[in-house]
Amino acid sequence: MKFYRPSRKTVFIIAGIILLLIIITGAFRNTMLNYALNKKIKVYSDRIGARITYQNASFSGISTIKVRNLGLVPEGKDTLILIRQVSIRIKPLQLLRMRLRFGDVEILEPSVNLQRNGNQSNYLFLLDRKKSDSTIKAPDEKAAGNYAQRVASLFNTFFDYVPSTISIEKFTVKAAINNHRFSFSFPQLKITDNYFKTLVDVTDDSLSMHWQIAGILNPRVNRAALSVRTMDSLKVQVPYIHQRWKTVIAFDSARVQLEFTEPDGETSRLEGEAVLYNSLLNNARISPNDVRLERSEVDYRLNFGNSYIELDSASRFSFNKIDFNPYIRYETRPEKKLKISIHKPEFGAQDFFSSLPAGLFPNFEGIQVRGKLGFNLDFDFVFSMPDSLVFAAALTSDKFAVERFGNTDFTYINGPFQYTAYEKGLAVRQFMVGPENPDFRTIDQIPAYLKNAIMTSEDGSFYYHNGFIPDAIRASIITNIKEKRFARGGSTISMQLVKNVFLNRNKNITRKIEEMLITWMIESRQMVSKDRMFEVYLNIIETGPMVYGMNEAAHFYFDKDVSKLTLAESIYLASIVPKPKWFRYSFDENGNLREYLQSYYTLVSGKMLSKEWITQEEYDRLKPEIELKGPARELVLPADSIPAEEETD
Repeated sequence: MKFYRPSRKTVFIIAGIILLLIIITGAFRNTMLNYALNKKIKVYSDRIGARITYQNASFSGISTIKVRNLGLVPEGKDTLILIRQVSIRIKPLQLLRMRLRFGDVEILEPSVNLQRNGNQSNYLFLLDRKKSDSTIKAPDEKAAGNYAQRVASLFNTFFDYVPSTISIEKFTVKAAINNHRFSFSFPQLKITDNYFKTLVDVTDDSLSMHWQIAGILNPRVNRAALSVRTMDSLKVQVPYIHQRWKTVIAFDSARVQLEFTEPDGETSRLEGEAVLYNSLLNNARISPNDVRLERSEVDYRLNFGNSYIELDSASRFSFNKIDFNPYIRYETRPEKKLKISIHKPEFGAQDFFSSLPAGLFPNFEGIQVRGKLGFNLDFDFVFSMPDSLVFAAALTSDKFAVERFGNTDFTYINGPFQYTAYEKGLAVRQFMVGPENPDFRTIDQIPAYLKNAIMTSEDGSFYYHNGFIPDAIRASIITNIKEKRFARGGSTISMQLVKNVFLNRNKNITRKIEEMLITWMIESRQMVSKDRMFEVYLNIIETGPMVYGMNEAAHFYFDKDVSKLTLAESIYLASIVPKPKWFRYSFDENGNLREYLQSYYTLVSGKMLSKEWITQEEYDRLKPEIELKGPARELVLPADSIPAEEETD
């Protein structure tokens, strides 16, 4: 094959044209740069509702651009961002591939100044979603819902614009938000060969901290990593969130790493790890105590498809000595679905209890056990068909036994004990649960009418289950999802007893987990008999204002001993157990039971008849009519005072 060889004259002509273009472009390049920069600035200024300003912009050398005094100034507000100088070297060869890639970047004295007083601020405009650029075409619905493409676009954009070398001198962030002030100060930050490390001075009101931040940014393999550790005796404490959300998050060191994999067919992947060492969390809604973990780690693999986000079961979550591999998948098409699956085969029981975060489950701290445990959870939910929910959870054991209790001996309720009732975290009353208390009644002193009415209302299979009713828990989840609030609980009498005796004081979002663990332990190890559990329950349950136990209730409402209660009176007392303070709204202005309670009587008595707890004759004779004779009579409220909703526990 014969190749064409250009003549010397042709080569000189081409070289001359290129040289002429370079000269012309060089002569006007600063003008062209400022024109292009001003055009872009106008677009972005209009979009975000703030002025982007700069003193001047010019080329330095062949491929370096310098911009001086670059700022972001919200309309009528203080300057948000000011950078004394930015120098950026562009990679010309990348432009031939239609990609803008940066080489070296130098940033001198960048500063961020966040200010807010009430609703007035110089940064909240950035969160205003209503502002948009009308010149930019919105993506179609399919593209907007394609998680794989959205994630790929995000990380490709990030890694494309990561320079190979970055040098930042004297970087400061200052914030004055309402009455709180915090700041970050980086004397020098350099990224060289994709690696960086710097010291950071941090203030949070009067607290002063010193951190070291290091990391990797490698766009060639789409990998990023960041580590933070304390450089003094104080932990790394995240600023501002204590003032904003009454929460303390602190740790000795942390490490986060991620690696992005380009879409393979229809799937993008994000994988990496996150590790915390000696972490501390304090939030009253989680626990009244500091929650501490020596080590917590997540090795994650997230898959993003056209219409789904999936946490692969290869992901591993671990805390202290325990780890597990959850599987979570959220789909949007063809139907919106959520699936959660955790299957943890047998593991050391002592490892589990030793690994519980200190301060989170105080009743178990110090407990010594032997044997093995296992856990399985399956949750499968289709949003458009809540009644089709699949829910199954089980904690299994093999040769499990308690060798020594920790802070709480769960068997102490087998004998007389002092019970403390709490309201809103404050102790309101103490009394003995035992013969020393004149209002205490043994299980055989409480009439069958009352016991059976309460079991019918609260837990009809109390004597036959092991502390939990999976169908009741499933039904409560369905109801709460439908009503978008906590409208129904799935608690058994066993769980209610545990909550009142061992967890009465604590009302936080982790209490339910501790409640279920204690219930499982008591029931599976038969630490307390069913009769004794029911006996304690009937003697401590709240039944009115500062009224506890069924004998006190009998006197408060009917001025009689509990043993004398009728069937109608027993069903009424069962009706107020879920909401003991609602007794005031049970009657109309004439002293008759309200209509909703009449239907309640029909429901409960019908169930009692079906279980042969009452006879057909007793069912036929029953009328929803009672007469208040005790102190409660003076506290009944008129019809127009009934509230729409009252918070219950």
